[in-house]
Amino acid sequence: MAKDDQAKFQAIAEQVEGWRVELDVPGATFGLYVGGETSSGGVGVTHARNPLPVTDETIFQIGSITKTVTATAMMRLLEQGKLDLRAPVRNYLPAFRVSDEDASGGVTLWHLLTHRAGWAGDVFSDTGMNDDAAEKYVAGMGEFEQLAPLGTHFSYNNSGFCVAGRLIEVLTGGSYESAIRDLVFEPLGMAKSFFFPHQIMLHRFAVGHQAADGAAEVLSPWAIPRGMNAAGGICCDIQDLLRYGAFHLGDGAPLLQRASLAELHKPQARSLPYLGFCGLAWMVSGDGVERRLWHTGGTNGQNALLTLVPQFKLALAMMTNGDRGPALHDRFNRAVLREFCGIELPKPQVIKSSPEELAQYVGLYTGIMREVELRLENDALAAVIRMTRPWPADHAAPDQPPAAAARCGDDQLLILDGVHKDTRADFIRGDRGEIRYMRFGSRLHGRR
Repeated sequence: MAKDDQAKFQAIAEQVEGWRVELDVPGATFGLYVGGETSSGGVGVTHARNPLPVTDETIFQIGSITKTVTATAMMRLLEQGKLDLRAPVRNYLPAFRVSDEDASGGVTLWHLLTHRAGWAGDVFSDTGMNDDAAEKYVAGMGEFEQLAPLGTHFSYNNSGFCVAGRLIEVLTGGSYESAIRDLVFEPLGMAKSFFFPHQIMLHRFAVGHQAADGAAEVLSPWAIPRGMNAAGGICCDIQDLLRYGAFHLGDGAPLLQRASLAELHKPQARSLPYLGFCGLAWMVSGDGVERRLWHTGGTNGQNALLTLVPQFKLALAMMTNGDRGPALHDRFNRAVLREFCGIELPKPQVIKSSPEELAQYVGLYTGIMREVELRLENDALAAVIRMTRPWPADHAAPDQPPAAAARCGDDQLLILDGVHKDTRADFIRGDRGEIRYMRFGSRLHGRR
């Protein structure tokens, strides 16, 4: 890395510790790949009760960044002539079904990889730790509710990637985890990337935490259910995550043809109005020199971020082990993009609105994991956010007081305080202009 680049990274790295303490995040590992070279570091501790220093060799969960790895493996199988992204899932899994027959028969691999399947995506069933875990999970999807017609709206969907993982198993004749090892990890030299606790416990690793009354509460269970590994099960160190990012920038092993990489990265369908597009698993924001490929990941008290800027051959990554980690990721992401790429990410601005303008959004919106009730109080919006199907954990999600909310765009809201501070939402209208859905946390919530 050039001297001036190294100096800029070091200046940002020195700020990370202060941000970590301010945001009450137990530990973080972070890094940057630019100019063909990598710089990385770590701050804080792995575990509040049994602390070890976090380093750039500490293993964290990357959560949903795993989805991009699943898509990468599928492109390898496509190049081998084993699948067609536009073919119905039933071509490969004849017994596949959800509650809606049109979706069951019409869903394609493309729908899965672009979050447009439309059915319930956040059902975290534990189907055991055996090699049939993914098969059992997919077999149990028959009653999954259809939230919107197939292909009509972007709605983030974990279960769709579980189907993709099961399809990989059928096409390779082995487990999803062994397929990813053979198709991605080993060819890219990702020697510290794993799925199973018995592998990870041989290394220094982080555990998840939740900030509680000035202390960090250790969360359990540590691992996600095995049947959902294709949606979010990978664990690795920051070096491997950056190695994977370098590959997608075209600087790694020649694992895929250039056309296949381009297909993964190109905008496939609209995602959220304030984000841009969805590629094949990747999120795509900006254009020209500011075009960014990115994905986040969240598990039980752990969070991860990977951002690629192709025009600058730059990859940045951060992993944290506290529920306030995303705010730390945002600061790191903004600082690196500003200093290395001259990209200033916009922040949403509150739009002054009359009570009449706000009243149209009042109502109850119900999703799979949560319900959001919007109220008009003292001529302002208040959001009551209740978890109805929380992430599988040994602790219950505490009830939260109403949070202030405000308009930040056409049919867009911003949460102003509380645990969901800075979360954005948008509304989807029907043919007659009526509000049909609120999309909160990237998931559809139907208006009741």
